[in-house]
Amino acid sequence: MLNIQVTAHQPLAIGVRPAGTAPVPTRLHVPGSVLRGALAAAWIAEYGLPTKVSADKCREFIALFEADVSYGPLFATGSQVVPLSVLRCKYRRCATVVDEAFHDAEGEPSCACGPLVPGRGEVEFTGASAGQLVIQSTHLQIHDARGVAEESLLFTRRALAHRDADGAERAFHGRITPNSELPDEAAAWLAGSRRLRLGGRRGTSGAVTYSPRPTTTVPPATGHRIALRLTAPAILTDPSGLPLDLADHQALHATLEDELTPLLDGAHITAVERVWARRERVGGWHAASRLPKPVELAISAGSVLLLNFSQRPSPDGLRTLTGRGIGLRRNEGFGALETATTAWQEPVEPEPVASDREQAPDPAETYARRLFDTGHGAWFIDNLRPYVDELAAQPGTRHIGLLERPRMRQLTPDDRDAITNMLLTVPVDVLDRALGLLAALHRGLMQKETPRP
Repeated sequence: MLNIQVTAHQPLAIGVRPAGTAPVPTRLHVPGSVLRGALAAAWIAEYGLPTKVSADKCREFIALFEADVSYGPLFATGSQVVPLSVLRCKYRRCATVVDEAFHDAEGEPSCACGPLVPGRGEVEFTGASAGQLVIQSTHLQIHDARGVAEESLLFTRRALAHRDADGAERAFHGRITPNSELPDEAAAWLAGSRRLRLGGRRGTSGAVTYSPRPTTTVPPATGHRIALRLTAPAILTDPSGLPLDLADHQALHATLEDELTPLLDGAHITAVERVWARRERVGGWHAASRLPKPVELAISAGSVLLLNFSQRPSPDGLRTLTGRGIGLRRNEGFGALETATTAWQEPVEPEPVASDREQAPDPAETYARRLFDTGHGAWFIDNLRPYVDELAAQPGTRHIGLLERPRMRQLTPDDRDAITNMLLTVPVDVLDRALGLLAALHRGLMQKETPRP
């Protein structure tokens, strides 16, 4: 199993199927199917189309992307899927959290502030450090003669912001579980760091750094009563291939018993105690054939299956189950889950460690402060972004044309020399981070200058 960290350098347009004329929305996490598609595109860019490479390379591609490698979803730091079994204060006036899967107290759970409502299985961010989550942009093409938008060429797209409230690049975490039969060369390729493009509009968004490392996770807790919490939709079917009826606990028990017992070293399921679930339809697009994938009726992320076992499954068996997932099309990112033996708790945002910044200062912070101190911070936020995007697309196009603008005549000689060096030598990713930090500094200044009513 590989632990994956993806660091975003640009907004991520991870679209959801649009409804009518509404703006194209975005997900707040990276589904496993998106990660798998980005890695497949990187492999093709490196070696060529599978149909035009050697037979060994073609088999490597199939082993990586069409076999039993499980690609799990990636969640940003400070975010999580809230299970459907969790009850919380509707108005969030208090910190009451009750997980019905492990709530053994008598009577119905209650809250003094108001009613308790269940989780929706959606991705939520914790704490104020998340900052702005969604960036909305409008794209249009103007008709030369009429001066209005061309028909069907005016639309709004939303993207997940790649920076948190502190201006730091957002990091996403997840896992990939290679098949034990995966060739060594393919496993080595999967374990190598590289730049990827995630989601849509890849010319102007989606740039990330993919950094895998071998897993060092603590063995999961085990017991006779285990909850399976889905973090991605799962496709469960009966022996005839039809969608499984979750209300039929006997059929669900039989299906899970056949799938889980070999993984859990013979630990048998004695009962499906309770199920909290929602349904959704999932499909996809097969880029190689340019055809839609079949649409399946799946159990939504956030669903919880509470199972009783005849004996405690081994920690290694639970680790295998967590890495593999359940159901069909696991190599496309479906069926990812976490196991639990205790009630779900809302994560607590860790306190920042000041000493880390003192020991290893970020050069982007230095450049952002230099731009801010010129007194032209807002101007640089608006006018330096096109230059950074141009460098990202064409790294060899460095110039100082920005300093020839009339506004820049007000710069001191020292500031002009420093910014010239910055435009010609600083790496693109550092410039990109510097702009994000500069925007954070400017927001802080504006908040201080805004008088209170």
